[in-house]
Parts: sequence; C-alpha cells; structure tokens
Amino acid sequence: MQTTTNTYTINQQTYHLKNKYTLKDWGSILKILGGINPDDNNSIALLLTDNRVEDLLAIILDKPVEGDIYENDFNEVSRAINDFFTRKKSLMKNTSGSSIN
Repeated sequence: MQTTTNTYTINQQTYHLKNKYTLKDWGSILKILGGINPDDNNSIALLLTDNRVEDLLAIILDKPVEGDIYENDFNEVSRAINDFFTRKKSLMKNTSGSSIN
C-alpha cells in the first residue's frame, strides 16, 4: 500500500506528516486540544497561545519546526494540521465499518 506524503514548507524548512503515532503521541495531542471547540473562533485562537501550535506540530510532523513560525507560514501550518486530522478521520471511517468478532 503506497501513501501520498504531502510536503509542508514552514520557515523555509521542509516537513512531512509522520506515518505512525504512538499512544503517548495521541495522549499529548488530546492534552493540547483539550477544551478546544472547532466551531468557536475564540476557542481556536487558544491554539495560538502557550505554544500549542508548535507543540502540536512537533508531534504530527516528522521533525520539530525550527525557529519561529511567522504569519506567512500560517497557510502551511493550517494545511499540515488539517491534513493530519483529515487523514485520521478517513482512517477511523474506514475501520469503523469493520467489526472484530
């Protein structure tokens, strides 16, 4: 099975999403996203505080982002985060159709 890997350029460095995530990674992701309501713009703004975006990127990308993230990188950052969750939703949707007996 071949997967397509998107490339993200943030702060003039190239990154990719990891292929796999540990249970520890998922625990960290849930802590970062705890209390965030994606339908509430004020709640989404919380991700920009306390380095939550950088913390999330450090988990989902193949290596930590080097340097500061500037406003001209926001589109790439958003795309990486969106692709991560889109890929995981697709995986969950595909596995929820099968049952284990």
